[in-house]
Amino acid sequence: MNSDDLQSTLSSLIQSGSGSNPAYTTLLHDYTVYHAVLVIEGGMVALLLTVLSVFFWRRLKRAQNAEKHTWTFERKVYLSFGLLSTLVTLGMLLIVAANISNVAHPQAGFAQSIPDLGTPQAGTHKAALHQAVAMWVQSGSASIPSLLEDGVHNRLAWQLPKAIICSLLFMVLAGFTAHLWRRLLFLRASEAAWSLEEKALIIAGGLAVPITLLLMLMALANTQASFAPITLTLLFG
Repeated sequence: MNSDDLQSTLSSLIQSGSGSNPAYTTLLHDYTVYHAVLVIEGGMVALLLTVLSVFFWRRLKRAQNAEKHTWTFERKVYLSFGLLSTLVTLGMLLIVAANISNVAHPQAGFAQSIPDLGTPQAGTHKAALHQAVAMWVQSGSASIPSLLEDGVHNRLAWQLPKAIICSLLFMVLAGFTAHLWRRLLFLRASEAAWSLEEKALIIAGGLAVPITLLLMLMALANTQASFAPITLTLLFG
């Protein structure tokens, strides 16, 4: 059996239009869940970011009414965060829209993802995994092969804790970042010369924003993979 038999087997099964193969149904279900989780997560994040965007733009408008001819530090902060939250919201909505199509038409999306499985080198663990899954799909059995089951278990052993840790760190750092910028806005209300504390706060706040966004993406990705581990196990072993 060649190392690309998994791709060939899945492609043939899709072309035949068979929907009664339990093994194939399991793979397709995992693929659907993989994208559905991102739709739900992404939708929740996009909603939260939309609320933040509205908040920042309203605060900017209020600051403009108070200081019409002066670009105060407060106005600059609200403009920057308004633009950032809006751009990230639009990016998240784009991701959600792309994944909705895979949830609505999973078989078409699954067929397009088959080449991503690649051709593992003979004698490797990934090659053995692909061979075991190909034989499983060909047999039509409902029982997941032990090699795939072990791979899923090993993935969840580190991916699930990582999802939890990243989610907790994201929430903590998001709150800390908000605190830093609120403190800085309070101190800069007088528009006096920059103090040492204010300089430290703007450096810390500037670093905290991208780190918070990175943790958000890591939390989303690892949570998604924890709910649908079969797809990633086949892709990465």
